[in-house]
Amino acid sequence: MSKGFLTLAQNGKEDYVKMAYALALSLKLSQSKYNKLSVVVNNDETIPVKYLEVFDRVFYIDKPDESWKIQNKWQYYNITPYDETIVLDSDMLFFNDISSWWSELGIYNDIDFTTNISNYKGEVVTSDYYRKVFTNNKLPNLYTGLFYFKKTKEIKQYFKLVELIFKNWEVFYEKFLKDSPKHLSGDVVYSLAAKIMFNRKWDSYLSFTHMRSRLQDSTMVDNWNKYLPSFFTKHNGHIGLKVCNYNQTYPFHYIKKDFMNDEVIELYETTLRLL
Repeated sequence: MSKGFLTLAQNGKEDYVKMAYALALSLKLSQSKYNKLSVVVNNDETIPVKYLEVFDRVFYIDKPDESWKIQNKWQYYNITPYDETIVLDSDMLFFNDISSWWSELGIYNDIDFTTNISNYKGEVVTSDYYRKVFTNNKLPNLYTGLFYFKKTKEIKQYFKLVELIFKNWEVFYEKFLKDSPKHLSGDVVYSLAAKIMFNRKWDSYLSFTHMRSRLQDSTMVDNWNKYLPSFFTKHNGHIGLKVCNYNQTYPFHYIKKDFMNDEVIELYETTLRLL
């Protein structure tokens, strides 16, 4: 069965395609078995040739009118070219091989979400600062920044429910959630659909480092990268990252878009050319 990664990279104010390119480079460098990344972009996007050489497949879809470009996050099932897919946010980097995850995924469950995230110190996050709606409504604590699914009839039906909620989110929020968010949230939609459709415990070994600032320190303001020193390392063809001298071992969700720059991309390009 084909296996690969998929990311939604629809540009607006931020260059998500550039971030997806950096993500693809990091996968090429770090993954020993499965390193293909397919990318979903706006239908009017012009992709640089060097990006196309790294992306496995590029899919073009309509550009949302709203600036918060998550309205197409229900389309993963229909778009993915793989039998088994790990969906990623574009603003992520990989520093270690997760091939062992693939060997376990799909054995017991046809869909799995990240349920426990870490901060830069590798500590499991227990704060619900950004997730009061999950606590207040007893939603499963699911993160769509990194999740897995297999193409089956049941999972296809799940994604149909996800689509329905995405397109009618205000109605579903009012009916099912108290103190509901005022804006559409992919994590909330997928978690609500999972609560409605599945009767199971959600506890996965999938994980990533989530750099939302208050997950690092309850007093930290938004721009973590202005307060926490970080630097990339390079040794024997391997690129690593240290934040406050802590090695980053999980997939790294850097959140702050200015963290990704041409210097970082050049580091990856140069390293891959030398291998």
